Amino acid sequence: MKLRTSIAIVALISVVGIASAQSAPVKGRSFTYTSSDAVNQDYSAAGTVTLLSQSNVTVNPYLYITGNLSANWIVDGWGVGTDSETNSIRFYHNETLTLQLAKFDNPAKVSGTQTGAQAVSLQGELAFFNDATSTSLYDSGMVGIASLNGMFQPSGPSFDAKSTGGVMRIDFSRKISITPEVGPGTYQNVGIITVTRN
Repeated sequence: MKLRTSIAIVALISVVGIASAQSAPVKGRSFTYTSSDAVNQDYSAAGTVTLLSQSNVTVNPYLYITGNLSANWIVDGWGVGTDSETNSIRFYHNETLTLQLAKFDNPAKVSGTQTGAQAVSLQGELAFFNDATSTSLYDSGMVGIASLNGMFQPSGPSFDAKSTGGVMRIDFSRKISITPEVGPGTYQNVGIITVTRN
């Protein structure tokens, strides 16, 4: 049976928290053992005895995500300026993961002056790694942030637990470019990252 579920993660350009019943990823594999099919019988008169002994293993799905999803800047001063920052997000998993991005765009002015630029130029880069070995798995390169939308569909990369070692790290880099006409106000974009588990 193929298990296919999706989790949508909203990445805000503001403070975001993820509530979880578990406060940290488990340390590797954990095991719970029980024995069954007890035998307690006299077979003295039975002749040839055939006993069935099963080995049953149930592996539960596991996905734990930790890191920071949002990028927040406070810009002071005048003129031209750029800044790049990187958030690392780790996926502890035992299934194949595929990501899809949607609704990423230049942050648009939501409050402040009505004159000047109404958006801030934003670029983004997604770099995927096997976090145990720091082996690069995929790098989108730094592109206009809207170019990340749909980049991994319909046949984008999938990341299985063997290639990631069970811990995939995404370094999500964002670069803002401020021009002189970017005036006072709050600029915001809300992007969606959907994680599909196979």
